[in-house]
Amino acid sequence: MTSQERVSWSTLLSGPNRGLFAVLSFGVWLHAADGTVIATLLPGVVADVGGEAFISWNFVLYLLASITAACSSALTARILGLRRLMIWSALGVAVGCLISAVTPTMGGMIAGRVLQGFGGGMLVACTMIGVAQLFPSHYTPRVMAAISAVWGSSAFLGPLVGGIFAEYGLWRMGFWAFCAQAVLLAIALRWAMPASTSPSTDGGRLPWRRLLVLSVAVLCIATAGLLRDSLIIMAVLSCAGVLGLGLFLRLDKAATSSRLLPISITDLSHVTGIGLIGIFLASFATIAFSVYGPVLLHRLHDVGPLGVGYMIALESVAWSIGALSLAGLALRQQVIVIRLSFGAIFLATIGLTLFVTPGPVWALLPCLFVTGGGLGACFGHILQRCIEAAPPDDKDRAASAITTVQTVGYTLGAAVSGLVANLVGYGDQPSFEAAQLAGFWVFAAMVPVSALALLLIWRLRR
Repeated sequence: MTSQERVSWSTLLSGPNRGLFAVLSFGVWLHAADGTVIATLLPGVVADVGGEAFISWNFVLYLLASITAACSSALTARILGLRRLMIWSALGVAVGCLISAVTPTMGGMIAGRVLQGFGGGMLVACTMIGVAQLFPSHYTPRVMAAISAVWGSSAFLGPLVGGIFAEYGLWRMGFWAFCAQAVLLAIALRWAMPASTSPSTDGGRLPWRRLLVLSVAVLCIATAGLLRDSLIIMAVLSCAGVLGLGLFLRLDKAATSSRLLPISITDLSHVTGIGLIGIFLASFATIAFSVYGPVLLHRLHDVGPLGVGYMIALESVAWSIGALSLAGLALRQQVIVIRLSFGAIFLATIGLTLFVTPGPVWALLPCLFVTGGGLGACFGHILQRCIEAAPPDDKDRAASAITTVQTVGYTLGAAVSGLVANLVGYGDQPSFEAAQLAGFWVFAAMVPVSALALLLIWRLRR
């Protein structure tokens, strides 16, 4: 069977594929829902254990742990074996949820979130490796479409589940519920994952120095994204983070068997490099609304939290629709869809720039739908091409790298959005005029990034 052949949904969800798909999707659900549920549980946490000044670190360190885990997942899977690594990752999430459920302090909550981020980030990256190793190449768009639907549902249902627990003052029960799910996932992985995913003798050892460089770089960028009243410190941290990422890529490329990322990740003449950098730029360009949309729409158009929540959820739903509706394409059709998707994202970025400040608010809805739908439509196809174009020794790295570049893109995009907002005066207690300026320039700054992504992705060959 060649990679040109199509696969039906019934084939994907029958026989042993059914169990594999179920556990991979379960891992994605666990990380996605656990990552969003905290937003609705945190008010109850602060009321119970205090530590309001450290709320943001629940997000920053969770994100840092997720990126570090995702980046090291391919090499760690070679050392431990994919099944064993996923089981230990699920148990890590369980322990993290347990700590968060019983902690009497904010410090304990943050420690629990770090474990949850590390285990969850590893699970999602291992899911991408599992898609590459456990299914034929031509299954990739279908599998990724179904997993994208799970991710979109998780992003939508996570805050809802957290809101139910928060409504009755049972935030600890929320973490107990995710702890139980993580233990159940570990058991299911032991049953459903094939034993053939065993350790490799050429896995090498984890490069802790490179991981430390990556962690410091991401921490600088994420911290810069949180600052609102110190433009100089924000700029210094952003520059330090970008330089740190460059150093990490240089050190990793010079390594041999212990490389964390595919060798072609920075090669813009290679399909894998084009695909991964394209996803990085698209993620960078599309995060601004999630960061500044809620506060700007409330200030400029008096849109409440529920309304903005539904708008962000629309983007997640559109991702699922785009992925599911365009999964069964031939290779030549895939390239057309990928290019059109990036073109649509470029136009949607322009639309947000034009309509956030003056309105009308309803004009933002097609922009958000196109953004989510475009990313969903092309994500699985790009992953397939990145894996197929990578050398045999790099296929697992290419599969896991897409999660890393996506999350780093979101992090850097959030930091740059904050830097632009500060430049136009949108800091603490901003004026209405500053909000108007931010509503234009925060999104205008993303237009060149999305244009660059479009120009790059146009180089993909049919």
